[in-house]
Amino acid sequence: NDAKNMRNVLIRKHAFPGDTCHMVMLTDEPSRGRNYQPTYSNIRRGLQWLLQGVSQGDVLFFHFSGHGAQVPDKTGHEADGLNETILPLDYENKQITDDELWGSIVYPLPAGARLTALMDCCHSGTGLDLPFEYMYKQNKHNKYNQSSWMEDLNPAHSQGDVVLISGCKDDQTSADAFQQGTAGGAMTQAFLTAYEQHPYCTYPELLQAIHQALKQRRFTQRPQLTASQPFNTQERIFSLVEGIEPNHQQSIGRLKKKHIRPGRTGGGGGGGNAGNMLLGAAGIFGALALGDALFDF
Repeated sequence: NDAKNMRNVLIRKHAFPGDTCHMVMLTDEPSRGRNYQPTYSNIRRGLQWLLQGVSQGDVLFFHFSGHGAQVPDKTGHEADGLNETILPLDYENKQITDDELWGSIVYPLPAGARLTALMDCCHSGTGLDLPFEYMYKQNKHNKYNQSSWMEDLNPAHSQGDVVLISGCKDDQTSADAFQQGTAGGAMTQAFLTAYEQHPYCTYPELLQAIHQALKQRRFTQRPQLTASQPFNTQERIFSLVEGIEPNHQQSIGRLKKKHIRPGRTGGGGGGGNAGNMLLGAAGIFGALALGDALFDF
């Protein structure tokens, strides 16, 4: 349901072409066939397809709504000693780590191109390993103040403009929810509500609206905002298609300042038992070239 709802927003509000040359949707519906199931190999192919032929001026979109987990990070890069993962349909064979996602759709993105990502799954706070996290405090009026970007201890820098809105912090779980009789992820539903009610807001205003929508339904998860390029959050208007932040990084790649020991996961996949992990795993990939002509992937 989440993938379909997001697909409708892209097509209805932003004129994303809905054909298979410009958009790929993977769901766990058996009727759609094996090639459109969110298995490990199909998700990996989708990630490769998304970046194929991308160039300056292109706008990409990635959404994952499903289950997430954590595994020990043996490279020593992660501040908490853990890699965040997404669980494909065949997760018992292999999970997809944030390292893989960064290497597939963040690092290869060229300067002058942008990717907007939504990840509605457990432990998704730094799900793309983006180096800058938006930090904020709320005043007594529930308005954000004293906000700033904080760079990761061992940052992974890239050239493109990538922004991730995640379902929760790394140490939290993302809840499932029902809205008007339809099941889906609580954050995705909150995002769609906030985006519909505040179409021309700044990123902090959108994040605050998402938090408020979740709070009204008594969800305690705290969606996070991370980015590949720090930007002026008070001026930049949230959009899925307009505005590309230029590259501000002089050094590209992973920078290791301190080695961190592997952490412990606590024995949980986060987000339900094994049976529930097979439900609602879905991903949507959308790509649109801004220019005189659309390009084919």
